Amino acid sequence: MQISQPHTSSYYAATLNNHTDYPSLKGDVSADICVIGAGFTGISTALHLAERGYNVHVVEANKVGWGASGRNGGQMIGGISGDSKMAKTLGEEGERILWEMGWAGHDIIRERVRKYGIECDLKSGYLDVAIKPRHMRDLEAHHKMLDKYKFVHPYRMLSKEETRNAIGTEAYIGAYCHHSLPKRTHSSPEMGLSLPDACVLDNAAICQTLIIFDNDLDLSLIHEHHRGVVAQDKQHSASLTSR
Repeated sequence: MQISQPHTSSYYAATLNNHTDYPSLKGDVSADICVIGAGFTGISTALHLAERGYNVHVVEANKVGWGASGRNGGQMIGGISGDSKMAKTLGEEGERILWEMGWAGHDIIRERVRKYGIECDLKSGYLDVAIKPRHMRDLEAHHKMLDKYKFVHPYRMLSKEETRNAIGTEAYIGAYCHHSLPKRTHSSPEMGLSLPDACVLDNAAICQTLIIFDNDLDLSLIHEHHRGVVAQDKQHSASLTSR
């Protein structure tokens, strides 16, 4: 049996600007598009669609941002995992596309913060650090990519001494610094996107754009060809149908 739970005990949950309680799904509801799951992916997808004029409803079994989206490190860093290996098989044009994709999310986040007035203490600047010479070679290769694509923000390589002065440890032999040297803090900060803001828990402008239901624990999906996707919550005798 699934049991309703509050947000996990985390830095992000503890620093909520406002605590919100969305209603559970009740009755038979229809929308242009229904999105199942209110984490980063679900809320971002719903918001993109709503901005294009669709009537979007989001349904979540627990709370918005309850799962992995509310338990991650909260850093906004560049790149896509495995991009260098993928680029080798995709050629020059594929490399360029991967490069642009690796940084596009930053622009989207900054635009969202600006457009909706999200109070999330967004900061810029982080270090990629090296423990082994192999790591330094990887960072130097990344530095060359920044040069190649004329990266618009400040960046530079740091020596072992500069790295030690920046973060106060002898553990690393060097680093790559993006944007600006971060202040010493609990995590590598180009972060600032805490749980409530990244998942739009307390942002009035976004909440008016989306219809959100949470605490729908007994949630199941039924696929019917002529009706689209129907989400059912047996506990509340409710359903959500996409038109």
